[in-house]
Amino acid sequence: MTSRTTDDYEAMYAAGVRAVVEPAFWLGQPRTSPASFCDYFDALLGWEPFRAAQYGIAHHCTIALNPKEANDPRCTPVLAELPRYLVKDRVVAVGEIGYDSMTPAEDTALAAQLQLAADHGLPALVHTPHRDKLAGLRRTLDVVRESALPTDRVLVDHLNETTVKEAKDSGAWLGFSVYPDTKMDEARMVALLREYGPEKVLVNSAADWGRSDPLKTRKVGDLMLEEGFGEDDVDRVLWRNPVAFYGLSGRLSLDVASPDATHEGNSILRGGE
Repeated sequence: MTSRTTDDYEAMYAAGVRAVVEPAFWLGQPRTSPASFCDYFDALLGWEPFRAAQYGIAHHCTIALNPKEANDPRCTPVLAELPRYLVKDRVVAVGEIGYDSMTPAEDTALAAQLQLAADHGLPALVHTPHRDKLAGLRRTLDVVRESALPTDRVLVDHLNETTVKEAKDSGAWLGFSVYPDTKMDEARMVALLREYGPEKVLVNSAADWGRSDPLKTRKVGDLMLEEGFGEDDVDRVLWRNPVAFYGLSGRLSLDVASPDATHEGNSILRGGE
């Protein structure tokens, strides 16, 4: 949601969204120091919950050094900054972690952050690579199995038809990102749900700086109903499963308090009093 406007929050609320978990991710423009990550993490813990609350949406986040920037030695010192963020109330997982290009630097960052998740009693949101997906999944699962974090506290994201079976067999939670042009779409997602069932499946809306659509979760739910799934299945995939997974943190709070008028003296009303 860092990349979206308040119009998106308004549209999400109208579509039925009442809670979001926003993963710390690559912003497109490369960051050059740990300080820029800290400003970003502070926004995920302050400004974004404030913006979401204006529209009746509870906002949580995951915190991590993402796989792509784990390859930049200017950024890796952020690993030392993570512990002070991982104790914050709105942080419900360590993520996104995992692989982009499957480099030794990514190996190191993934192992270190799985240990941080275990140390802080948090689950982990793991990014599988966009290329060589099956090899990336297998390498990811190997590192998870060698870590102190049980596999059933890991959400393996960006799955597709080539990776879902092995991910399911591992006992991990199964994440699918639904985009207009790339990764999964609604029809493919519903076909996978028909083949593999809704257990431990989470569907993510696309909401970033590229062509994306934060209402994709609702569109998946609508197509599920059209294709013969029941309302209980929709509720499980779009609500109960994410609540169960992120609830492993012990920090998930789905009540939205009356929003404050300002955050650090600023409102969302540009030019207003």
